[in-house]
Amino acid sequence: MTSFSGIYSSLTGLFSFSSALNTISNDVANLNTPGFKASDAYFRDLGPQEPNFGDLEPRDGEGSLGQGVEVAKVVRQFTQGDIQSTGNATDLAINGTGFFVLHRNGQYVYTRAGQFTFDDQGHLLDSVTGAFVQAIGADGKLSDLVVNRLQINPPVPTTAATFTGNLSTGSTTASVSSINVVDASGASQTLSLAFTNNAITSSNGTTTTTGVPGSWKVVVTDANGAQIASGEIRFNGDGTPETGFNTLSFTLASKSGQTSTIDLNFGDPNTQTGTTSFSGGTSSTIALGTVDGTPLGKLTGITIDSAGLIQLTFSNGKTGTGQQLAIAGFANPDELDEIGKALFAIPKDSSLQATYGKASDSGNGTIQAQSLELANVDLSAEFSKIIILQRGYQGASQILNVSSKLLEDLYNSVNGK
Repeated sequence: MTSFSGIYSSLTGLFSFSSALNTISNDVANLNTPGFKASDAYFRDLGPQEPNFGDLEPRDGEGSLGQGVEVAKVVRQFTQGDIQSTGNATDLAINGTGFFVLHRNGQYVYTRAGQFTFDDQGHLLDSVTGAFVQAIGADGKLSDLVVNRLQINPPVPTTAATFTGNLSTGSTTASVSSINVVDASGASQTLSLAFTNNAITSSNGTTTTTGVPGSWKVVVTDANGAQIASGEIRFNGDGTPETGFNTLSFTLASKSGQTSTIDLNFGDPNTQTGTTSFSGGTSSTIALGTVDGTPLGKLTGITIDSAGLIQLTFSNGKTGTGQQLAIAGFANPDELDEIGKALFAIPKDSSLQATYGKASDSGNGTIQAQSLELANVDLSAEFSKIIILQRGYQGASQILNVSSKLLEDLYNSVNGK
């Protein structure tokens, strides 16, 4: 090998080590970049200038001499990064394989950095690039993920209320207050019931049996004390509700004039459930059992579950579901182009295809909300690579110095110095 060959070979080492060091410096610089994937520089020898290709004897011994080294390829490592909790409801991490799908400038791009936020229109956006986060429908098609901030849960008017406890035959009156019902407009109203024992009257502290045994008058009033309805309920001799007299129906009007019908149910004589009327002194224990109906609900909370499904919470206590996040999978993600800002894209004229699906389906990872995936950069491994590159760079530099010295000596000897 000539001194010139040594110079050229050592130069390839210097260039290659510098290139690999650039890769490492980029990894270390992005240590705190969510979703960043570290890269490895793959070295390959350049081989002989005149390879034998099967000759039994090398030509003058030169055919087997290599020309140095090069960085043949820089490959990203798509290993899982640590997942860190942030407490932000729209920060998302993928635990496993797959990419979030974003739509930007008419193109789909992909990322592992789930730093998302909702804009004023309810679109879920990548907070760094402003790209639209994509949802996947039941038909497998992609669309922008949107949550209407003014979304409501429609009201359901109250249609029935049930009662439990005992109306004591020894008491003259009883009451149930603070019965919250929903009218036809979705507004809440507070009603009260007053019970009067039709079987007895009380005067000057004495009780006299005068009316129908087991009969009670019921008066329904609103929050202002105005009477809405009245009726009668009766009980059999065994204290169970009497068939045909165990319910009371009335019409409730809203402020806007809409009406709905409410049925008050005091028990079933066949199953002996609900309200009873036994002797219990002068104290009754009748109380509200259940009441249906749901008031108008406004959207108060948005969360995302492990399947990427939007979960909605409303002010009336009801919940609902929205769209579902799309997850993209690739057979060979190494072929993706890194385009900056933690985004990846399919190269032009590439045969690489994205497979769109949902979290946890077809091998896709699951969604971890209120969290971000950190960079998968291993500092200890990167520092080890730096030490090895430093030694290699020093060695190549030393060879370059020695080769230069030999050429200088040759030049001096030829010129008689």
